[in-house]
Amino acid sequence: MAYEIKQSPLDTEPDIAIGIGLPMSTSAGSGFKLTYTTIEQAVANSKNLLFTNHGERPMHPTFGCNLAGVLFENNSELFADTVEETIRSSFDFWLPYIFISKLEVTPDAVDANRLAIKLSIALVGNKFDTRSIQFALDGEVTN
Repeated sequence: MAYEIKQSPLDTEPDIAIGIGLPMSTSAGSGFKLTYTTIEQAVANSKNLLFTNHGERPMHPTFGCNLAGVLFENNSELFADTVEETIRSSFDFWLPYIFISKLEVTPDAVDANRLAIKLSIALVGNKFDTRSIQFALDGEVTN
């Protein structure tokens, strides 16, 4: 069976920056870190959505996953499902061009008060080129 892979025309231009990556400054401290492919920008947009809480973005009060809002909820069996549903619904609304191929929300092996979140994302139309994002619910990025 043949698959059609859609690629952004900007991905073929190596000299055209698509957006700004995260973290915003380079290691040398000289300006912004730029992204040159659509999937790199999708990763930066995903991190931005994951670490933004409701009310932080002017003119968009519901932007973000609001994970800090669920940080002090009771850690029950349904808590991981609640976090997973929060992430999926935020991605569906704010980043519909990103497909979440895998999302794991598990209690952290070292600290029982943290959740380890791992997600694999791809662009809709090109589910073969995936990227991974891993972080703990306290916001520390380990990617």
